Amino acid sequence: MKRILLIMFLVISVLASNLRAQDTLSHWSIGAKGGLDYFRVTPVSTKTGFSNYIDDMGWTFPGVFLEYTINPLVGFGGSIDYLTFDRNTAKGNTLDFSLFGSVNLANLLTPKRDGFWGKVDVYGNWGGGLGFYSNRLVSTGEKHSLMSPLVTSALSLEYKISDAWALRTEAQYRYYFREDLGGISSSMNSQGGMVYGNDAFALTIGLRYKFGTRSKKHVRNLSVGEYYNQPEKNNLVTESRLKAIEDENEANKEKIQKLEANLKALNDEKDANKAQLQNDLKEIPQAKVDNNGLDSTTVLLDVNFEFASYKLQPKTRAILDQVALVLKVNKAWSKLVVSGYTDSIGGDKINKNLSEERANVVKEYLIYKGLTASAIITAGFGKENPKASNKTKEGRYKNRRAELVVKK
Repeated sequence: MKRILLIMFLVISVLASNLRAQDTLSHWSIGAKGGLDYFRVTPVSTKTGFSNYIDDMGWTFPGVFLEYTINPLVGFGGSIDYLTFDRNTAKGNTLDFSLFGSVNLANLLTPKRDGFWGKVDVYGNWGGGLGFYSNRLVSTGEKHSLMSPLVTSALSLEYKISDAWALRTEAQYRYYFREDLGGISSSMNSQGGMVYGNDAFALTIGLRYKFGTRSKKHVRNLSVGEYYNQPEKNNLVTESRLKAIEDENEANKEKIQKLEANLKALNDEKDANKAQLQNDLKEIPQAKVDNNGLDSTTVLLDVNFEFASYKLQPKTRAILDQVALVLKVNKAWSKLVVSGYTDSIGGDKINKNLSEERANVVKEYLIYKGLTASAIITAGFGKENPKASNKTKEGRYKNRRAELVVKK
């Protein structure tokens, strides 16, 4: 049993480690539960009446589960459950190991929720595994210890007590593929009907603990709208990142100071300012500058983005430092358009979102460097307008880019 349990949880860990999770979110949670259960086993109970249903109930405790929530809609995990039954015909217990998938039905039906309903979630869980059971016939004292495949289906209600804790109640149906949980192996029950297996119902209450909530937001605490509205949630440059950026740019201070001195001497005349602006942009190392006429200048960043990333690299930030410096000193421009692009790998929707994130992080950085937010427009075009062939690694790297267009 220990070996099976180890294999099940290793499968969960390997699957989760290969999922691409967002850096600012946590996904793991663990929980415990206990409650009552009612088994229907062979031989069937000879008792009748509602009160005898109560007498035939058993208990389930402990139940322990570990879950990885991929996003606010779906997750998967594994559980260990100990259940008992106490009928007038047979007594016994099962120790069940199962893997399950989970769907947040509340988030599925209502993507945006707040207030009280923002704290309440309804989950549907489906899974399967193995049950190791022991039984004893009351009439003969005969005992058995066997194993049965099983499937589970459950509906659970969770209330968020805090970011880290949730109170949950669950109604679950468990089906065992063997018919001898009660001690008798027969294709016919005492009423002459066919028996294909035994089953059980369980009602439990428990607690869930969500890991990582002190430093990050947990996926289970987000609505679908919050999760996918990432530009203002996850793409902002934090104070710690900004401090690191400043430290990395110490080596550029002398060059920046020289550039500031040159820019202060610019002629106030409009045409001269336009010409000076274009010349200053061309002096920025690693930036390819194209003059698209009198009204705009395109600055194509030579240092692009890594695959599936919108993180600014150090040499990209150095370029943006100098672009910001030029635009702060020279006022011969009205708007700055930042366009993000991707390579051809991936779906259209994913690439569109990623290109928007690349444009947004460039905007946030330039705002931090002193440019006015209202003067910067962002757009994402996915894999459109490639600059190079997507058939080669080098071409795809060139296409993962951001372009800046200065409107004069």
